[in-house]
Amino acid sequence: MVDFTSPWQIVLLALITTDVASEIIRGVNIGGWLVTEEWITPSVFSSTRTNDEWSLCNALGKDKCRSQLENHWKTFFTRDDFVDIKGTGLNAIRIPVGYWAVDVQGDEPYVDGQYSYLIQAVGWAAEVGLQVLIDLHGAPGSQNGQDNSGLIGPVLFPSNSSNSDRSLAVLRNLTEEFTKEIYGSTVTGIELLNEPRLSDANFPITQLRTFYADAAEIVRIASARPINTTFHDAFWGPSYWSNYDPTNPSSTLPATDLTLDTHQYYAFPPQNNLSHSEIIDSICGISQLLKRPVSTSGIPPTTVGEFSLEVGKPPTDFRPQDDDNLSQDQAQRTWYRLLFEAQNAAYTPNGPGQSSIGWYYWTWKTEWDIDTWSYRRGVADGALEWKKRTTPEIGVVDNAGETSGKTLLSLIV
Repeated sequence: MVDFTSPWQIVLLALITTDVASEIIRGVNIGGWLVTEEWITPSVFSSTRTNDEWSLCNALGKDKCRSQLENHWKTFFTRDDFVDIKGTGLNAIRIPVGYWAVDVQGDEPYVDGQYSYLIQAVGWAAEVGLQVLIDLHGAPGSQNGQDNSGLIGPVLFPSNSSNSDRSLAVLRNLTEEFTKEIYGSTVTGIELLNEPRLSDANFPITQLRTFYADAAEIVRIASARPINTTFHDAFWGPSYWSNYDPTNPSSTLPATDLTLDTHQYYAFPPQNNLSHSEIIDSICGISQLLKRPVSTSGIPPTTVGEFSLEVGKPPTDFRPQDDDNLSQDQAQRTWYRLLFEAQNAAYTPNGPGQSSIGWYYWTWKTEWDIDTWSYRRGVADGALEWKKRTTPEIGVVDNAGETSGKTLLSLIV
């Protein structure tokens, strides 16, 4: 448990005004669906003992892989999920998609077919009233060498200019399609690339900045209506991107249509070794950074595009028998409730003109509904209940870790 003894306490104070609240993103990721991840849906991978989509399709062959994934796409997310998401009070979703939904070439083992489900998902979102951010989660060659890019291994995206060219073509395709009049304004943004992993030798920041500039210009030119362009901070932190405009000098895209995406996790090194108190301190630091006015900090409007309640270990280390933190352990339940309250407060603006504009939790659900990663499970277990607290009152976390007050929406230390 967190030590809330003197000299400090967490004070959570509701300062959200009606005008600010109308602009806040409170969303969830549709993870593990159109880009599969073994830890989210282990049954999809169990027959092959593989752990990324490239290897899965390589092991099964295209026909069997297509059949298996088609069943997954049909069943893992349905319209009922979107109704449930809206019912929890969320207003936005972030949908990861791989380049192979648009462009499979040569001997690549991937199968396509995801695109029609993406179109269907946007339709569901429009029907229930959810905004959509479409996120290029996997690029040719892999931009991070992790399963969430489709292929575990070396980061080969920067090694060949054709990988960048293909990614730009995919972004053009997505932008042209989802800014059509038939979709209305449901799709509010296109994210250029998820979690690129940089290195001085193989993937320098200058190369990423060039890609972002080209990609932002592609989105601007291809869009049939104004649409937001989102770019990930590459784990360099929001401050690095202060006063950064990835558009070309000739671009007329206004700065208000550029959004930075930062991911805040305490499940991965080095943050996975922090104590509970150190985690809260870290969240407070992020809050102070993102609540500064854009006009003074230069940090673009920023979403926390991924975060969770997991602390200490990555999801790939999860086993079903570990899944009892919220349902059986009151001390852990109290901690996770505080952890969500703190992050919700930190990533939510409490005044006009701030960098923070909201968040997307990772993820809506997993096959086993892992308690620290599934928003659906968290709501059911009582850790994620911000919607119920609507009266502006002060909430103080006392030394026992209990909370008082009905509204816990912004963070002050």
